[in-house]
Formats: sequence, structure tokens, C-alpha cells
Amino acid sequence: MRALILCAAASFALAGCDVASEMAGDAIGNEVRTRYIERCQGIAEGVGISAERIDAACECSADNFQKDFSADGQLDINPARVEEVLRACIGDEPTGQSTG
Repeated sequence: MRALILCAAASFALAGCDVASEMAGDAIGNEVRTRYIERCQGIAEGVGISAERIDAACECSADNFQKDFSADGQLDINPARVEEVLRACIGDEPTGQSTG
């Protein structure tokens, strides 16, 4: 009986660890996203994206980087790549010409 109680307690403790690990992972993911968006906003301003489009473009960009990371486990965040994804999100060609 005592062994059964210890096993049950261990099971609950392990389940708690899983929940805590998931919560920590979510918190880290949110912090990374927040920092990415802050960096993205600076890049967007630097490449001439209009102020009213920056927030939406950076959210879109963050979503795209998250999908890329989920797909292959690689995260290539450099200013040129961020600019490329930003322009795709707002529908601009790399030259700055609007496609739509």
C-alpha cells in the first residue's frame, strides 16, 4: 500500500513537472517573440516601411519565423532575412515596389 501511494505521488510530481516545463517553454517562447518583434520594428523603420504597417508586418514576420522554426528547427534571423520576410508580409517586392 505504501509503495502504491509513493508511486501515485511520483506520478503527480512528474505530471506537475511536465506542466511546469510547458509553461516555462511558453514563457520563453513569448519572450523570444517579443524581443524579435522589437528588433523587427527597428529593421522595418530602417527599410522604409510605413509606421502604420510596422506592427502588422512584424507580427506576420514573427509568425513566419515561428513556422520556419517549427518545420526545420533552424532559425535564421539576420537583418536581410527579416527584411525579406517583412516585404513578403506587406506584399512589396524587394525593390520596394508594391505588387498589389
